[in-house]
This record gives sequence, C-alpha cells and structure tokens, in this order.
Amino acid sequence: MPATARIIFRARCFLGYPECMTISVPTTMPTRRNACRPAGIPHILKAFLLVLLLTATAAFADSAGRIVTSNAPASIVTAGASRSARPGMTVEAGDQLVTGTQGRITVRFSDESVVQLSADSEFRIDQYAFTGGRSDDDKGFFSLVKGGFRTVTGLLGKINRGTYRVTTQAATIGIRGTEYSARLDNGLHVQVDHGEISLTNRAGAFSVGEGQRAYIANRQSAPKYLNFGGGSAQPGGGGRIGGSGSGGTSIQGNTTINAAAKDMSATAVGQDNTATNAVGSIGGK
Repeated sequence: MPATARIIFRARCFLGYPECMTISVPTTMPTRRNACRPAGIPHILKAFLLVLLLTATAAFADSAGRIVTSNAPASIVTAGASRSARPGMTVEAGDQLVTGTQGRITVRFSDESVVQLSADSEFRIDQYAFTGGRSDDDKGFFSLVKGGFRTVTGLLGKINRGTYRVTTQAATIGIRGTEYSARLDNGLHVQVDHGEISLTNRAGAFSVGEGQRAYIANRQSAPKYLNFGGGSAQPGGGGRIGGSGSGGTSIQGNTTINAAAKDMSATAVGQDNTATNAVGSIGGK
C-alpha cells in the first residue's frame, strides 16, 4: 500500500469509519498493536460529553439562574465589575442586571421562575437559594432599582410565601403564585395577570388580585386600584367602588358605606375591614 494511502487509512480508522472494521491491513504495512480502535473513540467521546454535562449541570445547580435571551445593551454587574449579558451565562446572588434604552434580558431561575427585564432597567438579586423546599434557607429576595419587569413566578413563594419578595422604592412586592409585571415611574405601577400579589409599605399591607392594576406613589401612600379596562376597583377583589359627580357614589360587592362628604374619604382594605374619617366609616359587613 502506498505511503499516502496508508496515512489516509490510518486517519479514517482513527476517526472511526466503518471500513476499519472490514478492511484487512496488508501484512507488508508497518503496524502497531491496536493502531485501529474504532470502538474506543465513541466511548471516550461519551465519557467526555458526560463530564461536560455533569459540570454544566453542577454549575447551573449552584447558580441562581441563567440568561435565556438578551438584547444589547445589557449587562451583568458583579461586585462592581460589568460584563455583557449573553444567553447561557449564569447569574448569582449579588448580581445586578442592567439594560440600556434598547436592552432586554430574560432570566430563568432554578425554581423555574422567569423574569423579563424591560429596557432601561436595573434588577438586583439580593439573596437567592433554592433546594426544592428541602431547606428552610430557600429564598428569592430581589430589588427593582429602576425600570420594570414582567415575571411568571416559580416554586419559591408557592411553597412558602415569605420566601419571595421584590423591594422597590414605593413598596415591597410579595406573591401567592402568579404572573405579574412591575414598573417604576414616579412611583410603583403593578399589574396582575394571574394569581395575586401583596404590596407592603408604611401605609399597610394591600392585595392586588387577578385582573387589577395598582399604583403606589411612595412608601407612605396606599395604592390606587384600577381594573384592566379602566375604572377604580376595591382592593383584594372585595367589591368595586365608583363615583359619579359630587356626592354621588355607587357600590357593588360585599361592601357597605355609611359616610360621604366632599373632599373627605376613607378606604377599607378587604371585605371585613373598616376605615374611619371625620364623618364616619367605610367598609365591613
């Protein structure tokens, strides 16, 4: 066999071509024992791929989540150092996700929650740990510093409501297993598509139910509620309250009112709560 043919044969044999199993090597061709081992290569590759898979799985298990999609400008800031956010990159507790005017980032966390960060936003992962409910240390604590996001929540918060929260300048958001969005624009704007969230600040704790929007100006203010179609709504779905002109009030739902006065108001949070002002009270049964 010519030298060139021998070289080509050895190369093809090394790469595992089937001909290596059927072609007899001429006795005149210098050979080494086990020069052709087509069966050995796949096993090596399988072992190598297995190691890569286990390494990648362990890396994801130790991380808070992974970037699914990103549009520049978008970055991950870790201990003051910034790097461009790209799909496949992992994020950890302490990282801050930042998007520019045209930027977008989507993150899938290990509890299967998904956060879609909108343009010109900053979202920080304050604390994160998830073991599937096997540990009391499970938590997902975040901060919306700027801009907005939309999320479909995962197992955190469903197992224990106290394990999930998003802190903003106007209120702290908690969940009861839901899909919602939040945006900072001269206060906090939230919208609930499915489930329910809670808003807590110095004014108290408030619920926003499915199909509702709410706005909180600052940490001292109670929320203003709106339905998706417009019009005011009673907190927590406990009835709707609407006004028409001076002194006109209509009430629907399990709510009663026994006071009305121009430029005076009182708000009851929930169906069985009562709020009182200078002229009387509102709420309760």
